[in-house]
Amino acid sequence: MYGHQSVEILARLARNEPAKDVLPENGFQNHEARQIRQDNVHKFWEEKKSQLAAGEGQSQIKKGRPTVAYITNGVDPFWTIAAAGAKAAGNEFDVNVLLRFPANGVGDQKQMIQDLLVQDDVTGLAISPINPENQAELLDQVGATKHYITHDSDAPKTNRLAYIGMENYQAGRLAGELIKEAMPDGGTVMIFVGRLGQLNAEQRRQGVIDELLDREFDPERRDPNEKLKGDKYTILGTRTDDFDQAKAKQNAQDAIAKYPELGCMVGLFAYNPPQCLQAVQEAGRQVRTDE
Repeated sequence: MYGHQSVEILARLARNEPAKDVLPENGFQNHEARQIRQDNVHKFWEEKKSQLAAGEGQSQIKKGRPTVAYITNGVDPFWTIAAAGAKAAGNEFDVNVLLRFPANGVGDQKQMIQDLLVQDDVTGLAISPINPENQAELLDQVGATKHYITHDSDAPKTNRLAYIGMENYQAGRLAGELIKEAMPDGGTVMIFVGRLGQLNAEQRRQGVIDELLDREFDPERRDPNEKLKGDKYTILGTRTDDFDQAKAKQNAQDAIAKYPELGCMVGLFAYNPPQCLQAVQEAGRQVRTDE
């Protein structure tokens, strides 16, 4: 997925293949968002297990071959699978892959990027920017001297060569459709995510909100983090946890306690839904499993 394709692109660029033959059209490789339901979740999980198996073991560093870096935006089960793809691509395309997982937010990621920027043997970086607005200057420095692409979350105002990911706003709207199916008569919704300021999180959140409020398609719209009420659905707010899974669970528990009428909990990062589910089960609340 993102990891495999990112490393493939950087590996081919490192070997001086023409950019027109390597980079996706219009600089965007769209991994189309899809809804996972009971009738396709088994197939989906089998795909993930296969991807994990392809990248088992440590990333091997060998002399005499190009080195590229794959930088995530945190520590998350999603990134375990993406890193497996990056390692598999390293073996397939004969490059060294340096994996970096910033556990402490934007400052941690900034230091990782700066360290890689001065390593002459590193020819390219694939970065998932935590805060693209505040990191723009540093990211442009990377693009000035290295092959630089973004993945999962974009920084479209920087000089990146390409973005590997999905239409995150559309993904949010797909999640909103599922909420409508689960609660056709309307109700209250709380959104949970690692952080705002990260473009993919903002876009997914906005997609959920716009779908529930029956708005026109507008990926540039941004609502403040406050209660939003539509004809049928009320978004109570968005809770962030900075990639702290204990805090993610606590956020879910607090929401259940504060809003007895809470009808739906929406987790936008991979670890959010399991934490919400645990909180719901421990509170003795009913969980719908038909979808």
